[in-house]
Amino acid sequence: MSGQGWWRAPRRRLGIGAAAAALALAVAGLALTTANGPPAAQAAEPRPPNVIVIVADDLGRYDLSIAGNPLVKTPNIDAIGQGGVRFVTGYAADAVCAPSRAGLLTGRYPQRYGFEYLPYLAGFHQVRDGTYGQDRHPSVALPVTPPPPEKNGLPVTEATLAELLKARGYRTAAVGKWHLGYSKPLTPTDRGFDEFVGVLGGSSLYARQDDPSIAASRLPWSTIDNYLWDTRTASIQREGKNGPLNGYMTDVLADEAVGFIERAKDQPFFLYLAFTAPHNPLQAPKAIYDRLGHIKDERTRVYYAMIQSMDEAVGRVLAALDKAGIADNTIVVFTSDNGGASYHEIPQENLPYRGWKTTYFEDGLNVPFLMRWPAKLPAGQTVPGVVSALDIVPTMAAAAGAPLPTDREYDGRNLLPVLTGQAPNDLDERTLVWRKEDYKAIRHGRWKLQTSRYPEKVWLHDLATDPTERHNLAEAMPDKVRELQALLAEQEKGFAPPGWTPTGRSRIDIDGHSPHEAEDVEHVYWAN
Repeated sequence: MSGQGWWRAPRRRLGIGAAAAALALAVAGLALTTANGPPAAQAAEPRPPNVIVIVADDLGRYDLSIAGNPLVKTPNIDAIGQGGVRFVTGYAADAVCAPSRAGLLTGRYPQRYGFEYLPYLAGFHQVRDGTYGQDRHPSVALPVTPPPPEKNGLPVTEATLAELLKARGYRTAAVGKWHLGYSKPLTPTDRGFDEFVGVLGGSSLYARQDDPSIAASRLPWSTIDNYLWDTRTASIQREGKNGPLNGYMTDVLADEAVGFIERAKDQPFFLYLAFTAPHNPLQAPKAIYDRLGHIKDERTRVYYAMIQSMDEAVGRVLAALDKAGIADNTIVVFTSDNGGASYHEIPQENLPYRGWKTTYFEDGLNVPFLMRWPAKLPAGQTVPGVVSALDIVPTMAAAAGAPLPTDREYDGRNLLPVLTGQAPNDLDERTLVWRKEDYKAIRHGRWKLQTSRYPEKVWLHDLATDPTERHNLAEAMPDKVRELQALLAEQEKGFAPPGWTPTGRSRIDIDGHSPHEAEDVEHVYWAN
């Protein structure tokens, strides 16, 4: 179904009598116009829906109470799915933050336009050279060629959802984490957003390190965590300038989101609310931490206090919609950029799947995916099949009546016909691919193939019978492996060379953490 005008009433074929009546009305209208000028009143075009896309950072699929996690209460996030749609299988566009967000905001595989790795960040190579300690995840440093600043992020040739909706008359704002370019012409206000308040890069402190109202937990075994504690400050960008963060990051972002809703409520708006939580460094409001006394492990307690804080922030956003009287005609999507991070060492955050962020096992890709639109979508739907963050652009564009550019291929699909019952649910019959250097994955229907060069290995899983990827069928089914490899190779023909080089490859153990020398433990090396 075309994205143009989806929300309008469907056309009906007129019978002879109805056609004659319509012709008479048209003639009468023409006479009125000729004699008296334009008609005094015309039917107003229905207002397209507001759109809010909420993205958590490194949130595991099991990290919400709607998923059954007994350690945390997330009633506000849960309410999005309960009041609308909860998708059984939602995939991120990549297993690490920046390429995943690029795919989400463009509806296209990030590899189509060279966004294969995190944007280059001067100094990040020190995470790999021992400056910040010896990581439990050994890494291999790679020679780096820094790209020009104006090309170090989402290419200007790509159309963002903000640009598409802005052309349709929407007011647009990005609040929170960007990570798609640090300088012009790649910043949010260059890419279709009227307003931006947040963090241009990949992370920030949530509060000052000496703030007595904050509970914190450091991860001494993680070089990335040590790097963030040593190099990040509690700051936020407004109107193109960095300034001190006055308050707790998640609360400040909620303040900004609520303020935008109040200012923009009288016209269609798009709000991209990208929380930094629960990405490390682990810092949480002590008032929430104190309420989670049932969690005995300190690190786990801080982590889930961060998630509960984010849930309360989401509640404030939903309440602002109710207060403004616009909740019914506002689409709210909640998802995560990838699965939980292995360096947290919180085993339950991705249950029951295998893998972590920065792997293409289900734990790295399978994320919460909730959507609410009270005016159009019946509440309480649980939708089987496969959806992707790539679907957000074509779905929201269709809802807004914003046509997609016709000069490029879109990898996401408009979900509205399925969700409204206008089309049968065929979401199980999808093909999705992911790639990071020589580590690749494809899901085709019920089958999923992963291939790695570091180490040389192939994994084949039947997700219909083995959703947690415990039984590798690659040796037993070589024909299926070849079939999926051919499909993957065909998809890769449309990919561009990476726009910049990674700083290194890090080892990620699929089932947890092991000594560096344990080569018999299943693992992959991930280039970033």
